[in-house]
Amino acid sequence: MNILSPQITIDIWSDFVCPWCWIAKKRFEKALDVFENKDNVLIRHHSYRIASEFAPAPFKAAMYKKFGTEQGAELMMKQIKIAGESEGLLYNFDTMLFGDTKDAHAMVKMADQVGLGEKLAERLFMASITEGRSIFDHKELVAISTEVGVSPTDAENALNSRTLRDAIISDENNARAIGASGVPLFLLNNRYSLSGAQPASSFLGVLQQAWADKQNEVVITKGQSCEVGGCSI
Repeated sequence: MNILSPQITIDIWSDFVCPWCWIAKKRFEKALDVFENKDNVLIRHHSYRIASEFAPAPFKAAMYKKFGTEQGAELMMKQIKIAGESEGLLYNFDTMLFGDTKDAHAMVKMADQVGLGEKLAERLFMASITEGRSIFDHKELVAISTEVGVSPTDAENALNSRTLRDAIISDENNARAIGASGVPLFLLNNRYSLSGAQPASSFLGVLQQAWADKQNEVVITKGQSCEVGGCSI
């Protein structure tokens, strides 16, 4: 990747308790894999908590509260499971937890500094959504981080870093400044903004469009996403 002079800069905001975010991540990766100019792309990952200040709780219970009825929540989860299966992802909502992911985001920011941020982010999605592991428990977070090569010392330090906490808040403020109210959110060249789990073809189309046009006006395309307190159908 030519990170010295990228022709496309992609800023991505997501959260590890947002089920649509994992699907969007896989679809974006599919599009990027076939994008003819992928070597000229710089990707920057950012934090966004959809459950800021929420104590960890079962995901299903949180969605029942969000929708007001079990029927609405179950329909949303069924649609996510089907979409996830099409991308090779397994969703276990019976064991998944929902809450403030500040510690997980801090861990990924630390891992970014040693070139392991992407690997850890993927591992956290699987741990949270498929395996039902608590990404809110410090010991579990350290264990998950070491599985991708992060040193236990670095992981422990990340949990106590005010600098990383401030960086998370800055990421969220930057997302809101461009009109974001949920994730996943993809911003290309500070112009093209896609929210939600778009099809891979949509990601590819905007990659091609961004390649040809590097202006600064934000253009928004919406899909399924998660906002503060819950997810959409």
